[in-house]
Amino acid sequence: MNQPEARTAWVGVLLMAVSIPYAAAQAARQGDASNEKTSFTSPMVLETVFAAADRSLWDPAKGHVAGAWFSTEDYRGLGRFSCDGVYLRSDFKRKQGTWKPGLEMSVKEGEGGQVQVKVRATADNPKDNRDRKVDILFEVMNGEKVIASASDSRGIEEGDATGITVNFTLPAADLIAEPMTKLRLTVKTLRD
Repeated sequence: MNQPEARTAWVGVLLMAVSIPYAAAQAARQGDASNEKTSFTSPMVLETVFAAADRSLWDPAKGHVAGAWFSTEDYRGLGRFSCDGVYLRSDFKRKQGTWKPGLEMSVKEGEGGQVQVKVRATADNPKDNRDRKVDILFEVMNGEKVIASASDSRGIEEGDATGITVNFTLPAADLIAEPMTKLRLTVKTLRD
């Protein structure tokens, strides 16, 4: 196979991988590397949709309560990735191997075409994982451009879970449905 044919074959493989809905909804990587693994050492980078860009999930005109917390199945999928044993998930049931999404949003329309978005990540630190300090950088992105960022950190005892919440005020015009605005989370953990 010559070089142009090999390049074409790789582009085809990459397009097929991107077209798989579950894989396209979330991505995890260690630094610049990415593969199918789910356990990472600090820092771990997660990319997913910024669900606030989909008005149908929060718009009071569509029957939702303004400012109510909501999540998506995409966010539940993030719960399969861990950073030094810490997961973004809530209500984990060990025996069933189930959990609820560890990422939620709350959206309210503000004045002057602004939208106020709260993002809450629930960091779950399982038993036998030692106490941890978890720092999360939340970046809202259109394409590769970061349009807003915020971070927060919390200490989490082993066997416990806690919420880490940040706030964004964004122009409603910056929330794009196609291609959807993204959320990148950089999760760092330290022994506490």
